[in-house]
Amino acid sequence: MVDIKAYAKNFVMSALGFVCLFALALTFLSPKSGISQESSITSQRLIPSQGVVLIYHRFGEGEFPSTNTKIEQLDAHIAELLTPEKYNTVSLPSMVENLKQGVGYDKRTVAITVDDAFKSVFTNAWPRLKEAGIPLTIFVATDTIDNNSSHYMSWEQLRELAEGGVTIAHHGASHKHYLDMSDEEILADLNKASSRFVAELGFQPTIFAYPYGEYDDRIKALLTQAGIEVAFNQLSGPLPETSDMLSLPRFPINERYGDIGRFKLITGTVPLAIEQVIPSEPTIDPENNPPVYGFTITNPPANLNALACYPSHLGKAADITILNEKRVEVRFDKPFPKGRNKINCTLPAGDGRWYWLGGLFIVSE
Repeated sequence: MVDIKAYAKNFVMSALGFVCLFALALTFLSPKSGISQESSITSQRLIPSQGVVLIYHRFGEGEFPSTNTKIEQLDAHIAELLTPEKYNTVSLPSMVENLKQGVGYDKRTVAITVDDAFKSVFTNAWPRLKEAGIPLTIFVATDTIDNNSSHYMSWEQLRELAEGGVTIAHHGASHKHYLDMSDEEILADLNKASSRFVAELGFQPTIFAYPYGEYDDRIKALLTQAGIEVAFNQLSGPLPETSDMLSLPRFPINERYGDIGRFKLITGTVPLAIEQVIPSEPTIDPENNPPVYGFTITNPPANLNALACYPSHLGKAADITILNEKRVEVRFDKPFPKGRNKINCTLPAGDGRWYWLGGLFIVSE
């Protein structure tokens, strides 16, 4: 039995933790959900899983807990992934190609990504992943490599990883906040990084991760101009069936959110197929704050009334209205603070798995 009180202590102060607590509470405590509810919906056809992408940063660097994963946590994650009857691990390019082709997976399928190319990836994570046969993708901001910092890998180490099968992906040059930069500055940053990749590795990556997970339609258009084909943010959620390849989600992992219970929960999530999303992009007009968050579920589950949404600025579930059995409108009783804000919506999917949808709201400073 999962210790719900322990989860409450560790998770209730954040939107992500609130969702995890809600999920576990439903599973183990609610007479209308949990085991009995899962049994009632197990026969439903899940929306095919397109895979789950995980994002790590550091490994075994305890002085940076917000971006670090403990070695024992990583070892537990690898051991869990090496359960062949339950998991399939694939490279990020393979998962992206299947997403483009509309190919889903029959079991939990995971791609491992790491941002920023810290040296502990080379010394602590890659040897373990390589031994386990688990593919790895590293998103590299080239300025940090060129600056020869002792905290980051070198180009020589990145070449060694690339030759060993690791995917090296694009993270810009400066790792600055693109929302604060002009079009010309963003294109210059992207092109600078691309030139460095070509010079040092012989190719320009076409898979990108937004610095700080921040993006809007303007930035997406600039990525296309710079030759980027696929881009990942830092929203929690499994990959959705989508035609927009420039705003794909990844589940963040760190010390606080790296326990094996959460790992099992997020790797088993499946997407909600949605359309007609409002607002249409993450940036919010301060004069229209808070906005109404809305989306239409194209293949709504029979238990849609069990949907719950948790915005990061409220610490409680938001008010939800369901129209015509598939249109969802979420309302907030106070404005979002300046900066990045997130929302997670979850719904029991059967067999101990969860539908999961993440959203982003950015209020200008």
